[in-house]
Amino acid sequence: MSTTYNYDALAAGWDAKIADCCNTNTSSDGGCTDCCYDTWQDQLKDVTQRSASVTEKTTQLQNKIAFISDRRSRYKGWLDELDKAENLARNICHQLEIIATQADKIWYNASKACKAIETLFCMIRDFYGQVDYVKKRYDDLQICIQKNDDPALEKGKGILKALDDYGTKLNAIIATRDALIAQAIEAVKLANLIIDAITSKDCTCDFKPCDGNYQPFKTQHDGKNYYGLKTVITTWYSVLGCASGCPGEGTNPAAATTAPVKKNTGPSSDDDCGTDNGNDTCELTPILSFPICADSYRTTVKALFDKDDQSLLTLSKKLKEANKDKEALDACKSSLTNAIAVVDPKSRCN
Repeated sequence: MSTTYNYDALAAGWDAKIADCCNTNTSSDGGCTDCCYDTWQDQLKDVTQRSASVTEKTTQLQNKIAFISDRRSRYKGWLDELDKAENLARNICHQLEIIATQADKIWYNASKACKAIETLFCMIRDFYGQVDYVKKRYDDLQICIQKNDDPALEKGKGILKALDDYGTKLNAIIATRDALIAQAIEAVKLANLIIDAITSKDCTCDFKPCDGNYQPFKTQHDGKNYYGLKTVITTWYSVLGCASGCPGEGTNPAAATTAPVKKNTGPSSDDDCGTDNGNDTCELTPILSFPICADSYRTTVKALFDKDDQSLLTLSKKLKEANKDKEALDACKSSLTNAIAVVDPKSRCN
């Protein structure tokens, strides 16, 4: 219902001028004149033209609203897809952090295991060195006994039997040396392969894998190139922009990540497309970088969506006002049509 026009109560004698103007006097040619009829005819023409103009305006506004609504829906769909991709990327980042932390722990434990195996290898080597010394003393004793023709020393009996048993056990221990050393060397080899498979960086003493605040991707920039699983994970972590936040994130505004400068904010007018330094701003090339939430392409789409959203609000208000004018003009047109029909001289004077 239109509230643009206020209607006041009619004053007394309001129809005096009409009474003076409108008459039923017969003209000399037998016709009937009425100035109200002519005036209302002119007003009807004016109202009809204005009504047609407002009708055309409302039609254009409706068409524009429909077009922008459809375009805004497309922008919204693309924004939803971008946000979905961003959420998936963030989930991948979370998994990369878990994998990187576990990889660092394995790398750290493998490094320590390698050092421990090397120490154990040194202990084994020292042990078998002692066994070799005992074996030499045993062989020297056997030579001494063989050169001694004492009849009391009968082979296979008494002390010689005990000595033979000792020699058998000593040879058994010596026989394990090759297999044990080979296993120790293989263990060192496997530990080093694990270390290099994860990262070729040397283990540092300040590594704290159980620290709750441990940052798996905090690495020193020593100018060296490393390889391994950790390098692959770190590369993807960097490509996905996992360390960067989204604009406005965080409780501390000063620490919140800010979005990069938007390369394209969309048309600055109500036109479908505009130009910016000769470049058509409607041409959107989806070259994305991570994090997507702070990428210039997403901010461009978001700016276009917000602009269409604001345009719809403005156009809806204009359409509402145009509809009010149209209803008022239609009412006025209907009233004039009825009034003209009543005072039409053709029907009233004949």
